[in-house]
Amino acid sequence: MSDFRYKAFVSYSWADAAWGKWLHRAIETFRTPKVLVDSEGRNGPVPARLFPLFKDREEEAAGSSIGAAVESALASSEFLIVVCSPRSAQSKWVDREIAWFKTHRNPANILALIVDGSPGAANIPGSEDEECFPRALTHAVGAAMEITDRPVDAPLAADARDSGDGKRGARLKLAAALLGVGLDDLVRRDDRRRARVRTAATAGSLAVATTMSALAWSATVARDEAVFQRNESQDLTEFMLTDLRGKLDEVGRLDILESVGTRLMISYGRQDLRKLDADALGRRARVQLLLGEIENSRGNLTGALKSYQAASATTAELLARDPDEPQRMFDHAQSLYWVGYIAWQRGDLNAAKRQFEGYAELADRLVAADPDKFEWQLEQSYAQSNLGTVAADRGDLDAASKHFSAALVIDKRFYESKPGDADAVIQYGSTLSWSAKVAGQRFDFRQSEALYGVGAGIFAKAFEAEPENYALLSEFVPISLNHTFSLVDLGQAEQAAEQGQKAVALAAKLADHDAANTDYLNHLTWTHLAYAEALLGRGDLAGAQQQVGNAAKAIVSIKASDIAKVRWRVGASHRVQLLSADIARARGVNGSAEKQYAALLQSLAALEMRSADAGSVSIFVSAHVALGELTRDPVHWRAINGLLDAAPQTMNARASVGLARALFASGRRTEGIAIVKRLQAGGYAASRFLTLVRGQGLASGMVHPSHPADRLGFGGRFQRDWRI
Repeated sequence: MSDFRYKAFVSYSWADAAWGKWLHRAIETFRTPKVLVDSEGRNGPVPARLFPLFKDREEEAAGSSIGAAVESALASSEFLIVVCSPRSAQSKWVDREIAWFKTHRNPANILALIVDGSPGAANIPGSEDEECFPRALTHAVGAAMEITDRPVDAPLAADARDSGDGKRGARLKLAAALLGVGLDDLVRRDDRRRARVRTAATAGSLAVATTMSALAWSATVARDEAVFQRNESQDLTEFMLTDLRGKLDEVGRLDILESVGTRLMISYGRQDLRKLDADALGRRARVQLLLGEIENSRGNLTGALKSYQAASATTAELLARDPDEPQRMFDHAQSLYWVGYIAWQRGDLNAAKRQFEGYAELADRLVAADPDKFEWQLEQSYAQSNLGTVAADRGDLDAASKHFSAALVIDKRFYESKPGDADAVIQYGSTLSWSAKVAGQRFDFRQSEALYGVGAGIFAKAFEAEPENYALLSEFVPISLNHTFSLVDLGQAEQAAEQGQKAVALAAKLADHDAANTDYLNHLTWTHLAYAEALLGRGDLAGAQQQVGNAAKAIVSIKASDIAKVRWRVGASHRVQLLSADIARARGVNGSAEKQYAALLQSLAALEMRSADAGSVSIFVSAHVALGELTRDPVHWRAINGLLDAAPQTMNARASVGLARALFASGRRTEGIAIVKRLQAGGYAASRFLTLVRGQGLASGMVHPSHPADRLGFGGRFQRDWRI
């Protein structure tokens, strides 16, 4: 089995995005001939699939250096495939990616795909603009990643142009190199397979229909199969979006829903959309939203957004035709939510806010049209929660608190009217979780823990009654791990460790059930980290180290093609690095700890801290505090104070503790005391904070038993809620 997370990293100019997309799909969908699978190839045992490839980096493309997320993906890739064209030859970004791979990985594993231009044209006077090979590909690269003037042989190139290998030939040539097999064998076997595909096409379509009938029957046990015969597009859509969706959500099998949804979209594709009535178009949009959800769960935000935007265009048109029809308002509100959700995941808070404000406006119109319909009031709650989430992420905590308070009034009434209903539990519990998050951001740590505790309690009761309801479990896990963190904030180490152990068990059950779901694996990673922090606060260094190791293993399992979800993995990796260094320091192995903190800061160097997320800022501050205490070098205090002075911002509790430490060390005692008092007022009592308080003589009588964690600096963690 390969030690690399990605089979290949695809490097391309954004102007060649269409080619990048084609290559990504062409390689990931390639199936190795069965007779070659597990045979010995040049790269080891031949795999059945070439999956996954890393491609999507659209948010990084404008940067001046390789970002941490892209660097991590390059380091995790066995091969580098460069899409070669005159555009990529002029791309500094492509040159940097090639240079990084040449200096950090095996240059022999660089492959090229020619899509336009001419190799060697740079050496022909008057034809320089036609050169397709980036300079880093054809020249030696120095240790500092500088491109020298010494030419080297270009790597193996597949030529996708009609005048070259063509798309099919290029695909096979690249596949042969990636598999480590001979091209001739692959070409012959692919010819035979193509013939089989052509002769089996009709039989295959019949088999799909047969499989679908069997699937529907097994899912419902008693549903009359004739319903599918009457009107496939109408009845199967309604069945999929209601009965089947509910059952498969509970057992976590969205892969089956994808098969049904894909079949439906094929069916719709055979129809003249201009002749479909409004209800049929609405059903089609709902299928598109569902397919988007599935792509989103797999980490493919680009694919998800495409489905969401297509659905939004349809629902907007339907609403324009009938602006006073509640169902049309509802349908378009759902589309706006999902488009906004992708923007939120990618950190585009302005775009997310616009979409969610549109959703809120439609929710208000729904309630105005029928004030007594409680479903419309719930839409208002969803809208308020979404706006609260964005407000919190923008730092407007007062607005966030107001939004969540409005949502809680509705959700609590819903829960009390249906205490055993899973949907009511999820709705109320999730809003409690976000309210708790905002309370913590406002430094009201007692209120935050209380809200998390209430939410975790109602989820625990509901899950005990329905232990195989994975929709319920997917919401139970995040609030459980956040409750662990909140107990750590209050200094309740024993309770935090107990809660952390429960959270890990729940997250493992969820991840085991659907190993392809990137959200579930992210939850698992962070439950291990929360449990590790609780154990570290209790002084159980061996247990904390084990949980950090488990988190690192979970990170490796996360598959994501979208840059926003790749950042999850990179962010969690930084937290693993910080905790590992903290544990080394707590054990008194200061030399190792110092190296780990320095390496962590190096990996953060590509980030612009003045505009970075709160989690990255917190880790930056924590590492500098630790190094400041270990080395007594004032440069670390200046780095922290400089960040505050250059770009004052609301820091989370952990970063605030580190800032206070830096202020004390820099002689700015009054400012440091103000931060300490604010933390104390909210009930903050994490062990490292109490160590700081005692060290500065700010509170008499607050002496807790000493344990190894007292030797630590003031660690940081990321913003901790997962669901919008």
